Amino acid sequence: MNYTHEHQSLYDTTKKFVETELNPHVKEWEKAGIWPAREVLQKMGKLGLLGIAKPEAYGGLGLDYSYEVVFAQALGNCNNGSLPMAIGVQTDMATPALARFGSEELCKEYLAPAITGDAVVSIAVSEAGAGSDVANIKTTARKEGGDYVINGSKMWITNGTQSDWACMLVNTSEGKSHQNKSLIVVPANTPGISFSEKLDKLGMRSSDTAQVFFDNVRVAQSNRIGAEGMGFMMQMM
Repeated sequence: MNYTHEHQSLYDTTKKFVETELNPHVKEWEKAGIWPAREVLQKMGKLGLLGIAKPEAYGGLGLDYSYEVVFAQALGNCNNGSLPMAIGVQTDMATPALARFGSEELCKEYLAPAITGDAVVSIAVSEAGAGSDVANIKTTARKEGGDYVINGSKMWITNGTQSDWACMLVNTSEGKSHQNKSLIVVPANTPGISFSEKLDKLGMRSSDTAQVFFDNVRVAQSNRIGAEGMGFMMQMM
C-alpha cells in the first residue's frame, strides 16, 4: 500500500474526532450502557467518515479500501472498544453489501442516510443457536405476493436499540445452507418487529445490544440486496 498525504490527513481527522468527541464521554456512556449513536454519527457524517469507500453517487468519498483501513486504525485511539465496534457496524458490516450489490433505489433510500449519519444501522445475522455458525441460522423469509414474510429472531445485535434499519440474513428457500440465504434491508419500525430490553453486558457496554424478534414481518421483495440465494456469499465478503 502506498501511504499518501491523503491517508495521513484522514488518520489525523479521525484521531482528532476520537480525542474530542468520544474519549471525554467513554466513562459516562459505559456506565449508562449506551452511546448517543445518532448524534455521534451525524458529526462523523459531516466529516465524510461514514462513506469513505462508498460510492460518490450516494454521498460517499469513493476512495479505495486502504483509506478505510487507516480510518479503523485511527479509531484505535479510542479509550474503549465499544465505540469503534459500534461505528464499524455502521461502516463495515451493515452497509458494504448494500453499497456493492443493492439497487439504485435501495441505495438512495437506505445507504445515503447511513453515510450522512441520519440513519443508525445494524447487521442482523447472529442467532441464539447460530452465533459464529452463520450457515446454521433458522430465521426464514417466505414469498407472499410481492413481499417477504419474515419469522424468527436475531441475537447480539449491536446498535440494536437505536437502529433505523438492519441488513438481515434470512433463509429464503430450502437447500444447501450456503446457497439458500438472502440479505434483506428491514426497517426497524416494520409491524411485527419487537426488541428485548438493552442487554446488560459485562463489557463493551456503551455499544447497545439487543435481541430482535420477527413475527410475520412483511417487507417488499425489492428490499432484497442482490440476487436471491446469494446472501451468505455477499455477507462473507
